[in-house]
Amino acid sequence: MEKPVPGGLRLNGRFGELEAIRTWYRYNAEVRPKYLRAIARLPSAKRNFNNGASFPLLDIFLHVLDAYRWWFRFVYNDDVASFPSNRLRASTRALRQVHKAMVQTTSEVLRFVDRVTEQDLDRVITFRAPANDAWTRWRKERVTLRAMLWHMVEEELQHRGEMNALLWRHGVEPPVTEFHIWSGGWSVVRRSSA
Repeated sequence: MEKPVPGGLRLNGRFGELEAIRTWYRYNAEVRPKYLRAIARLPSAKRNFNNGASFPLLDIFLHVLDAYRWWFRFVYNDDVASFPSNRLRASTRALRQVHKAMVQTTSEVLRFVDRVTEQDLDRVITFRAPANDAWTRWRKERVTLRAMLWHMVEEELQHRGEMNALLWRHGVEPPVTEFHIWSGGWSVVRRSSA
């Protein structure tokens, strides 16, 4: 009999792609608040200092939330033109606001992912995207829901690595949460002495 584990995986068993996607989204949702708490331990000047990474530390965290909102709210609903005025990175600085945005975005994304079916994964999403940095020209783009979902797993993991490096640089231990331990897929086998 298979033993269920916290992340929804099964030991000694297989699971489908959609279950894998949902598990990665739950993992990221559970780990994300730990990063905000680690960032909050830094003074504001260090949270907002440009260290030569993609963005300052707090902005990297907000960029990930913005990316979820971009794909799940604006791209999925073909409303990309509304995104610039709703960008968290441009308007959210207080940690209380960041926490509220994180909770809201996480809840919205998990509800979305929980409604997805296996058949939905091949759905093609067509949307108008900016063709230049000024957002004055537009082009049609397409992405499958499968590609969108996996892209956001990769997006968050990529930026989490950046946050790890910046937290270490500032003397704060990042809350590294290894997937194989979180999911229960790792155990120590002890030999009994005979």
